Amino acid sequence: MKGQAEYLREILMEPIYIASLFSFIVGLLGYIIIRFWILPIRRYLNIKGRLASDIGAFLDMLQADRPQNNESSQIPDQGLSVRRHCSDLISIYQNELPYWYRLYLESKKERPLEASKFLMRLANTRKQKHALRQADEIKRLLRIKAPS
Repeated sequence: MKGQAEYLREILMEPIYIASLFSFIVGLLGYIIIRFWILPIRRYLNIKGRLASDIGAFLDMLQADRPQNNESSQIPDQGLSVRRHCSDLISIYQNELPYWYRLYLESKKERPLEASKFLMRLANTRKQKHALRQADEIKRLLRIKAPS
């Protein structure tokens, strides 16, 4: 019996087995970090960037549109895009982002849940003055830099 235990210990202590165990653990940790941290954070930042460009396009359309022509077909489409990206942003924020990253966003005063209220209002706004006020509030809450 003692011979089998020593033999087993001898086999497990060979460098190839130690290296394979080490590489398995590193691969597992890498997968977990990428799958549950990096990908959700990247998705959040991509959606936030798309949302910023949608807001800019929506404001440009409102600015180009005249009051007598408020039922333009492009404005509702752009409003729908803003609503979709808002929904995606909130979903990722609540369900996918790691807790430590949400704390980091809070420390930077970034509040996507509060911004969602203004995003929904913006998507339904047709007056330029109101839309600008909503957009400024959204940019403040999501910490979106104004294009220069």
